[in-house]
Amino acid sequence: MDIKVQQEVNEVSKGICVYAAIVGVISFFISKEPIHVVLGVVFGSIIAVLNFRLLALTMEKAVELPPGKAQAYTASRYLVRMFIVAAVVFVSVKNPNINVIGTVLGLISTQIVIFIKKLLISKITRKGV
Repeated sequence: MDIKVQQEVNEVSKGICVYAAIVGVISFFISKEPIHVVLGVVFGSIIAVLNFRLLALTMEKAVELPPGKAQAYTASRYLVRMFIVAAVVFVSVKNPNINVIGTVLGLISTQIVIFIKKLLISKITRKGV
């Protein structure tokens, strides 16, 4: 994996860990069964990191392929990632020890971390100008 891509994946992964810790702490105050929520958040966050890494690997390979093959390759890899998400949600629904809402919060952690990172960077650059 390219060094810049690896650095970005590492930064987002660290952000997901921080996000999971914050959501876990908050769950102790607002949930009747915080351990189940924390397990869900951890489960979802681990899969979110995995999915983000798979996305990075997919994009890195797709740029080397011709356009038609790249489109087919990215579509097939997208289906694989969505199958993983569906399996995680299914396991979360079936397992009484894992909170579904916690799992979903973990699964969307990548989007939240990237959004917050972008928001912070834009605020810093506006103040710096």
